[in-house]
Amino acid sequence: MEHSEEGEGQGLGVIAGSVTRLKSKRVPQIGWNEVSAGADPVFDNAPLGVAYFANSFVCRPNDESRVVAWSTHENDRFPAAVRAGNIVGVQFHPEKSSAAGVAFIRSFIEQARL
Repeated sequence: MEHSEEGEGQGLGVIAGSVTRLKSKRVPQIGWNEVSAGADPVFDNAPLGVAYFANSFVCRPNDESRVVAWSTHENDRFPAAVRAGNIVGVQFHPEKSSAAGVAFIRSFIEQARL
């Protein structure tokens, strides 16, 4: 993202947009959320279903076609994963997301090898 409400300074801007505070009463969100993944190769062999989140801020790309997975906390729908070419960013913690997280990491590595 280009900038963030978390503090001063510029982001890398690989994806145009900003990082904003979650629009919910309960922040940070800590725990399991449903993730709906779109058609992206990184999710072909890793259907998440649910993933572990621990966050107060989320990325908001200007172009929603960059979003490859969505999640919701309270009434705030936000990107759970974004992609720009070979770059994939996730809001959830794959390392804490049990078998689904391990499957995602394996799928990510396989995609990187192509």
